[in-house]
Amino acid sequence: MRIKKIYKTIYLKIIPSLIIGFSLGVVTIWPGIISRSSRKCFFDILKDGSDGSVKVKTLLKLKPNYLLQIKSSKNNYIKVLLIGDSCFRKF
Repeated sequence: MRIKKIYKTIYLKIIPSLIIGFSLGVVTIWPGIISRSSRKCFFDILKDGSDGSVKVKTLLKLKPNYLLQIKSSKNNYIKVLLIGDSCFRKF
């Protein structure tokens, strides 16, 4: 009986709280993630750059400051974060 109560607590209180907290955190950091055009910008840049060659049209979507930071970064995770910043923080 005690184990069922623990599982019930985990599934009904802890997991939903974590999901809501994560969602609110992402929306707070990147408010533009809600808009469709920002998500389209993000996925277009990822899709275009995934093969290694990037079109000029895609480069013009990013600010020069972000381009320099992305070029100098060696970590792929940081590159994705910078692309997210450039798309989701502008309105």
